[in-house]
Amino acid sequence: MILYIIYFLLSPKLWILTHITSLFHNKIKIRKKNYSRLLDIAVEKINNTNKQVILFHAASNGELEQIRPLFRLINKEDYFIMLTISSPSSYNHIPTDEIDAFCYQSFDFPWSVYNFFKKVKPYKYIITRHDIWPNHIVLSKIFCDNLYLINANLPKFSKRSYPIIITLYSYIFSFFTQIYTVSKEMSNELEKIIDPNKINIFGDTRFDQIKYRFKNNSSIKPIYKGSKNILFGSIDEYDIPIIFESLQNIYEDINCPKLIFVPHEPDNKMIARIERKLMELSISSIRFSSMDKTIDENKFGAVIIDTVGILAESYKFSTISYIGCGFSKGVHNVIEPAIYGNIICFGPNYDILNEAVELVNKKLAYPINNSTELSSILKLINDNKKNDEYKIKLNKYLHDQAKFSDKIIGEIF
Repeated sequence: MILYIIYFLLSPKLWILTHITSLFHNKIKIRKKNYSRLLDIAVEKINNTNKQVILFHAASNGELEQIRPLFRLINKEDYFIMLTISSPSSYNHIPTDEIDAFCYQSFDFPWSVYNFFKKVKPYKYIITRHDIWPNHIVLSKIFCDNLYLINANLPKFSKRSYPIIITLYSYIFSFFTQIYTVSKEMSNELEKIIDPNKINIFGDTRFDQIKYRFKNNSSIKPIYKGSKNILFGSIDEYDIPIIFESLQNIYEDINCPKLIFVPHEPDNKMIARIERKLMELSISSIRFSSMDKTIDENKFGAVIIDTVGILAESYKFSTISYIGCGFSKGVHNVIEPAIYGNIICFGPNYDILNEAVELVNKKLAYPINNSTELSSILKLINDNKKNDEYKIKLNKYLHDQAKFSDKIIGEIF
């Protein structure tokens, strides 16, 4: 509690720092500029309904995907669904047909947070993952008795800051009514700082969302025939040397109609670098944005996705997927390629994702440390028997991950 009081008393200084930072940081500027306008629209809608407000919070796109299955399960006749987000990058991805109102989350200053909850007065407040802001948690209890954390996860801390932050978390987490985590490992970590009776192991609701998209997606234009392709998804500059060293050694020996490249940041510099590397291997390529039905796809050995928002659906065109950023800040989403039955591999920095750790432990994903190890995985494209055996094991695992969202809604409501 002492650490929270210190944090509370520092709020005026943090307020000044945020206002200064907003002059240079575009995302903070956008959030600060639009917060009041969007909140006023939401509050007007709330004041015109007799429904109880269910407030959700998602920091960014990944968290938004985790809570969307819950939106669809709540009875809209009885409840008003409101969403807050932290990142402006999520603004254009808000499913306005699944919720009643939305706005940016207020900055974590006591006066702003108190004013927000006084206006919204949520009946239940549901947060996903680890976007935990102390004043939001503590002050929400003045207006809302039902506070839940789903897909709970503790972020990684340095050894120096760990004791201080965990002490603060121990106090903050005590305000939650219930906490739903995705694995036994995370449950064990949380039990070190909070009452074990508040912790439930249910699983990751993203499985439900990705399965929903799998069944209901609108197909992107058919740029690849068949699905026996290799996809390199969410790759960054640290993945490039590993990938192309591997391709240099094995490309002539693998039966792969298309290589599909999806940069994490699809800017011209990154795309041009991939194009140069492909030219060095005499592999012709085309950018996704340049393709249409008049182009003969057989002329190209590689497609570079230079459009944001279609990576998830692209996995249905591949058999093997290399997931990027595992040689830098940490591997990206591994559930999406799993849903599409891909053989999955990634770099050594994967322990930031519980689902990646679980897939590795069950031998359903392959961590690699160098281009030689990557080559051995890519060669599996030629082994139909191993591909079929892998998919049988993967499908059994995915079947066991079903309907976590239904279970959570059943508990909360």
